[in-house]
Amino acid sequence: MRTLFIGQNIIHLKSVDSTNSYASELLRQNSIPEGSLIYTFEQTNGRGQRGNVWESEPNKNISLSLVLYPTFLNADKQYLITKITALAVADLMAEILEPEEKKGRIKIKWPNDIYINDKKIGGILIENTLRDNTIQSTILGIGININQTIFKTTKNSTSAALIANKLFDFINIIEKLCLFIEARYLQLKANKLGNIDSAYLQRLYRLNTWNRFSVNNELFEGKITGVSEAGKLQVLLKSEEMKEYDLKEIVFI
Repeated sequence: MRTLFIGQNIIHLKSVDSTNSYASELLRQNSIPEGSLIYTFEQTNGRGQRGNVWESEPNKNISLSLVLYPTFLNADKQYLITKITALAVADLMAEILEPEEKKGRIKIKWPNDIYINDKKIGGILIENTLRDNTIQSTILGIGININQTIFKTTKNSTSAALIANKLFDFINIIEKLCLFIEARYLQLKANKLGNIDSAYLQRLYRLNTWNRFSVNNELFEGKITGVSEAGKLQVLLKSEEMKEYDLKEIVFI
């Protein structure tokens, strides 16, 4: 591993229900080095946002968790962790797929799903532990569709293999991902927030276009204009009113 600390301590599991759950149990039992990587190619009960289950065919995809200690961040800055993690996965996809994807089609669907050509290729679940208004520990859970070509339960999924029409080496991709996460994390520690925000907006899915959404089962049209510091989606309505929504309030149609 060519990183400074991300992925220097590695735990490879043949099979596990959830790498995030495994990492959480490790943190409860004792302290583990920052940047510790837990990965598997067979996750039996992967968890996603909104309580969704992450579909992953055994030995075809990457499921991993990374442990960080971002104690330099206040609790109200939690969304910055989401931003840098999503950017790192997007950076990875750009590196391995950009020639096939014609630069710019790799997007971050708020808050942190990775989309290519309107199809999901990666998902992220971040779990923070807070104490005295600071973030004590963070578990970055990342699932990326790599060599899976048939999806039984999700219609809008894709994979690196489907896009590039070839199979990929898991270990090489994991190492690249660790490099990108470390670069983005160090960028955050250096307080280069302007660079992070700008990069995130450039990748934001459906930015500045009129789209249909649902709130409390009511359909409406709106235009995504950005994301607040607290991580809420900022949407301009047809009435020219600006509204902010959190994860459980709004649904993309």
